[in-house]
Amino acid sequence: MTTVKHRLEYAALRATVGLINSMPLPLINGLTTGLSRLVWMAFPFRMPVAYDNISTVFPDMPHAQKLALLRKAYRQFITAAGLILVINRPQNTGLIKNAQISGLDCLDRALAQNKGVILTTYHGCWFEAYFAWFSQGNRPTSLIYQQQNNPLCDAFFVRQRQRYGSNLEHIHSLEKLHVYEEALRRNRILIVSLDQNYTDNGTPVRFFDKEFTCARGSALLHLRTGAPVLTSVYYLKDGRLHIDFEPVQLPSYPDITDEAIKDISNRAIQLYEKTIRAYPDQWFSLFHRLWKKTGYPFKIRRSFSDLIASDR
Repeated sequence: MTTVKHRLEYAALRATVGLINSMPLPLINGLTTGLSRLVWMAFPFRMPVAYDNISTVFPDMPHAQKLALLRKAYRQFITAAGLILVINRPQNTGLIKNAQISGLDCLDRALAQNKGVILTTYHGCWFEAYFAWFSQGNRPTSLIYQQQNNPLCDAFFVRQRQRYGSNLEHIHSLEKLHVYEEALRRNRILIVSLDQNYTDNGTPVRFFDKEFTCARGSALLHLRTGAPVLTSVYYLKDGRLHIDFEPVQLPSYPDITDEAIKDISNRAIQLYEKTIRAYPDQWFSLFHRLWKKTGYPFKIRRSFSDLIASDR
């Protein structure tokens, strides 16, 4: 059911998108660069959380280097957010169509087993470009996603992802397990994000050598269906979108147990670490409360030179 608040929020979203779409790309790039600098200097949202996460990934990194990395992360996030709203423009279609794909043969071999594929992934800044690649492809894919509170805005972003094609099916994250199993029975790729904290109903794993609680669903689906498990990561390198697929090597598990779920989840999530270390500024979950919900520092010390420094 839509409310007046939903309609007002949706109107504001469409007005913003319309304004951005009226601008040439160089202007959009300039505005996102300026906005990222403003955010970094005056409104650095969730900086204590991001700083703490960086310290977990790079425990020996000096303070100044962490700040430089965070400055780049704010810019990456805001730049990606701006371009995603105009990703359907002809100038941007090359980002999707010319993506460099690694491990596609592994994905196709897994699909050939006719059990579906459990494709785990992480939250990178360029997630909308990643989804668009699946939308325009010919491999049947289902995305488990968290529906927005505003149904009008939620439907808008679903339509945005389908500008490149309708191959990407959306499944709500609150659906029952049998809905995901049905997608696998139809031999679809099922995209599941692992790098989110599920303290209330998750399984403990080691992520960057620190205990982390991730979702149990991927492991449980494998144990119930026998569908192969792969990981996928995506990032920009030299201006080109890269998507890498990698199989998760799993032994045979005789029973569905907490230990089996933990082992599968560990094997999958630890494969993300090398990409996150290589492209930490493109890891959107950097701004999420991952390893803990509370206990972050109130403020991160920054000098005037830190505020005005350039990340170029």
